[in-house]
Amino acid sequence: MKIFDANLKIILDSRGNETLSADLRGLNADQRGQASVPSGKSRGTHEAFVLEPKLALEKFEEIKPQILGHEFETQKEFDNFLISLDGTSNKQNFGANLILALSLAFARLKAKNENLELFKYINNISQIKIEKFILPKPIFNVINGGSHATHPQSKLSFQEFQVIPLVDDLGLGMSIVKEFYRKLGDYLVEKYGKGNVLLGDEAGYSAPFQSNEEVLDILWDFINEHNYPLRIGLDLAASQFYGKERLAYFVDGKEYSAEELKKYYLELIDRYQLISLEDSFEEEDFDSFTKLKEETKDILIIADDLTTTNPERLKIAIEKKAGDTILIKPNQIGTITETLNVIRMAYENGWQVVVSHRSGETMDSFISDLAVGVGAWGLKAGAPGAPERLVKYERILAIREKI
Repeated sequence: MKIFDANLKIILDSRGNETLSADLRGLNADQRGQASVPSGKSRGTHEAFVLEPKLALEKFEEIKPQILGHEFETQKEFDNFLISLDGTSNKQNFGANLILALSLAFARLKAKNENLELFKYINNISQIKIEKFILPKPIFNVINGGSHATHPQSKLSFQEFQVIPLVDDLGLGMSIVKEFYRKLGDYLVEKYGKGNVLLGDEAGYSAPFQSNEEVLDILWDFINEHNYPLRIGLDLAASQFYGKERLAYFVDGKEYSAEELKKYYLELIDRYQLISLEDSFEEEDFDSFTKLKEETKDILIIADDLTTTNPERLKIAIEKKAGDTILIKPNQIGTITETLNVIRMAYENGWQVVVSHRSGETMDSFISDLAVGVGAWGLKAGAPGAPERLVKYERILAIREKI
């Protein structure tokens, strides 16, 4: 397949920051692949390099003639071509944001060229055998804390307070969470005052919460009082509240060693019947993840900052048994080919996969097709309260009609 035109432009993400959108065109007018890439505020140290968007435009103009001068038979060939042009181990020359925008746009163009739905194209190139396509569990971040909180008086150290529907029907699950989210918002306005309830970076609520347990109690009581078929999940983002000087974690005004924090997590798991814990310890502490995993069952121990969609990091986590689920964010690694390689490695070693958005999002729904195409356990796309979040869940509903 030959690319006849290629363009890149700067757009604004959901936080109003600049990011990139790519547009690739084939021979015919209807052969067009477009994609935009998100940006993360809470980034793991081992994520691929992000290039300033204006510099990315300049770099793109340098490589555009080479892109138009080649014919690419496969996604892997196109992605490896970009990786080779960059020539660095972490995309430091062109930036993972520029490379990913082109990689995702090519995937859409190639899927159209092959007359395939994007999720089927992704499955074909993934080499992941799926007997029957299933839909991922939607993971809704309804309260935003940590670096995603927007209320100046929020004291939440944990970053995401999530609810996950337990029903099989995705449409029903969406309806339940939308109702839950609306009623929760009304309750928070009544409790804290209208001017004190804001939307955080991922469209979850942000208010003058004084402690993590205050929020957990609210969610737990709300779920049980209304008999909602929901479970609570947490993204701790522990690197954000880890003090390197004292080698300790600081939660709700208390100092914890890694061992003390593990015991505290076990109490929370039991008290609130948590379904998942993500990034429970700082991003280099594989051993604490391992110890937590050894003492838990029937709960997902999810690695994000620990693994950053990186095969070398995942390999260490697998060897140390430092979890059982990897969070997949394509812009942490830079191409769809590399992303699929990491997913395949996870599956080959008995791990689950959760595909995730970023805090600075766009109206692109690529991750929805990715989640379905690889049979992911879950999809994280924020709260059902902002268009850039809803578009991901709505794409899943559209895929449901096709499968």
